[in-house]
Amino acid sequence: MANARAPLKQSDLTRYAKALRAAGIAEWRVEVTPDGKHVIIAGKVDDATAGPDPDELLK
Repeated sequence: MANARAPLKQSDLTRYAKALRAAGIAEWRVEVTPDGKHVIIAGKVDDATAGPDPDELLK
């Protein structure tokens, strides 16, 4: 049985990082959906939409 394809290859991630750095974007992340689509989220997360602080939930 062959190994499954990687959902995100190192070459793809390197290409995304170089492009975002060239665009001047410092904060970003890549999410891989179950169907294999790569979603790049750039910029800061708004605290109002981020949800509750996990540390506060544990108190």
